[in-house]
Amino acid sequence: MQLTYRGVKYQVSDHRATVVESGATGRYRGAQWVGYKAASVVPQPNHTLCWRGVVYQTNGEPVAAAAAMEAPILPARQRARDPIAETHRHAILKSLEHRLNVARTQGNQDLINLLEDEWQQFA
Repeated sequence: MQLTYRGVKYQVSDHRATVVESGATGRYRGAQWVGYKAASVVPQPNHTLCWRGVVYQTNGEPVAAAAAMEAPILPARQRARDPIAETHRHAILKSLEHRLNVARTQGNQDLINLLEDEWQQFA
């Protein structure tokens, strides 16, 4: 069967899970009800992922120390930068430069020190 969602056409697969009665029965609005469950458990794939420097597995098991060391965590400067990220970084630095010039004009040494520290983080 072909369906369309937001203009994109796709085919529906007729794969259905095999089910068996679960043993749960009851009545719903006067009609007899029988519960069903999957005949077999489908194993889910396991992936080792890294989020904000923390390595974990999708199945919830702890990650071995050797597997945790395999996922390289690169500093921001060594990551491949895309053009959008570079444009964003440039806009932040331009704004920071303007704020630094205003602080120097006003003679606010505390603000100048803070902004120069922030500049060093982006450099």
